[in-house]
Amino acid sequence: MSDEIAVVEAEPNLSFLLDSKYPLLQEFRDKCPGTFKHSQSLMSMIEGISLALDLDDDKMKVAALYHDVGKMFSPKHFSENQLEDENIHDELTPDVSYQTITRHVSDSVMILVNNPDFPREIVEIISQHHGTTILKYFYDKSKKGKEENFRYKTTKPTCIESMVLMVCDAVEATSRALAQAGKFDPNKVINETLQRLVDDGQLDEVTMKLGDLKKIKHALAKELEGVYQKRVDYEEAAEEKEED
Repeated sequence: MSDEIAVVEAEPNLSFLLDSKYPLLQEFRDKCPGTFKHSQSLMSMIEGISLALDLDDDKMKVAALYHDVGKMFSPKHFSENQLEDENIHDELTPDVSYQTITRHVSDSVMILVNNPDFPREIVEIISQHHGTTILKYFYDKSKKGKEENFRYKTTKPTCIESMVLMVCDAVEATSRALAQAGKFDPNKVINETLQRLVDDGQLDEVTMKLGDLKKIKHALAKELEGVYQKRVDYEEAAEEKEED
């Protein structure tokens, strides 16, 4: 009988990457305040789903918080960092806008790969959060452009972690836009987003149970109702009061 003892490698402690004093996080917040706020919202949203699916909570929160860190190189190319009535893309052709926006994924990967604090697994999750989705606004703006020329050229999600990041990223952005406009149905946003990604083949490489999908929907709905629905209800109540 062997006296050897199996050594189980412990998961790295990633909590320090979530510290607001971490240098890269400070730089990210200073250069991209709007993107940073979006990433914080995404991190909060993903936390509930991670618990529901028994995923590594810190790993998922780090992936969410840094998934768009590459936007630091050109923050004004992204609407969340623009002032009202400020849109640099009004002066650019659709294909140039496409190039500047889609490169934020490779820029994020480059920043994190060159930082020894970030495990390769997290970098891979982040690298897949847009898959081969299409930048529909600029594709439509191009009018005669080919659809494949306006798709991200990155890998589709290959694990449930990157799939969750992709879904939550899309849902958060859509919900924020609709909430600002006035009113939206959380369940409708979730179902339509998931259906769009499924129909587009973005989730084809991910193996998961139907029960997991139900957990994702339930956790997302709970998060959206907590973050956005109260704000919408408050605005609606204010409008009704003005009408009385």
